Amino acid sequence: MRDLSLDLLKGVACILMLFAHTQLQIDLPSKVLTFLGSFAPILFFAVSGITAHFQARKYPVAGVVLTYAMIFLLGLSFAAIVAGNFWIAFEMDILQIIAVGVLVLYLVQRFFNPGPWFYLAAAILLFALKLATDVLPRETWWMGYLVNVVLEPGNFVIIPWLFPFFLGMFCYLTPNRYNLVVALAALFGLGLGWALGLPLGIDNRWDMTTGYFLFSLLLTSMAFYVARCLPGALVTRAFPWLLWLGAFSLLFLYVHIGVIWVIRQYTQGIWGTYWVWPLVGVASILLMWLLPRLFGALRVPRLMAGFPAWLVLLALILIAPLVLPAGAPLVLTQWVLGLVFSLYYASMTHALKGVVWPATSTPRVG
Repeated sequence: MRDLSLDLLKGVACILMLFAHTQLQIDLPSKVLTFLGSFAPILFFAVSGITAHFQARKYPVAGVVLTYAMIFLLGLSFAAIVAGNFWIAFEMDILQIIAVGVLVLYLVQRFFNPGPWFYLAAAILLFALKLATDVLPRETWWMGYLVNVVLEPGNFVIIPWLFPFFLGMFCYLTPNRYNLVVALAALFGLGLGWALGLPLGIDNRWDMTTGYFLFSLLLTSMAFYVARCLPGALVTRAFPWLLWLGAFSLLFLYVHIGVIWVIRQYTQGIWGTYWVWPLVGVASILLMWLLPRLFGALRVPRLMAGFPAWLVLLALILIAPLVLPAGAPLVLTQWVLGLVFSLYYASMTHALKGVVWPATSTPRVG
């Protein structure tokens, strides 16, 4: 059975994502919502990592590694929409860090099966490791292999952006009252830092600061606490649209980023006004409703049911930046390829997660 609290949290993360990617800064309310939107990846990653808890005893290692390797590579379609040609300058983006984060948690859960407090300690340790590595000089030749992937500068680098995955696992596995304890501890830490006049940098998501980390602890643990307190029947009745967004969060990720790109490129007088929120929201929901019907009429679901089609899709995603010019041709092509990926990825994961290596021989009967 689906855990409704997780779908609810992913739905909230989708709304925050809309605020984050539209970057509206026209007055205090819009700046506050944009600020809260900057924590969308924290909540999204925290919930995504819990997938590892369900997969650790169900699927073999080889199958899970292959699955998330494919998600890592297919997710380059999203990176191309946001940043352009990933062959020229590669950076970890949302789907790359999700693939790495879930795979790391899967391996930890499968081979060690630690308790929830291990995950909280690991989350804090990852941020502490970020602070320690900040002093390393970035000008050395070997550092060029680490920045944009493992260490900052970069978008969603492994250190520190693995921490929300561990934090989410803690919030899910621990008795719910401890989520409230962590939230209060984070709030105390923020208050103490403010009282001492420390430079918290609470809004600095790009070079993650102590203030951003503590506020992430506060928001994530409180979000899990509230979501886990709500009865399932109440969630179903009161928040069906959030549950729907959460269940199709990957599709929303692709749809809304493409809608934002189109509005930014081809409209006048809308970008930078309050109209952008309802326009992006309504257009995204309409597309999420229409696309399965359109692709179904084109028999795309039947095509993507076979694994060879996924290898073709991956090849198209990797080749597109090499043959298409930057701008609309590349972005719109990768958007369409990403929409196919986000709509039918379940058939790919179904084909891969059961893979066992080395393959076991089938006993002969009779």
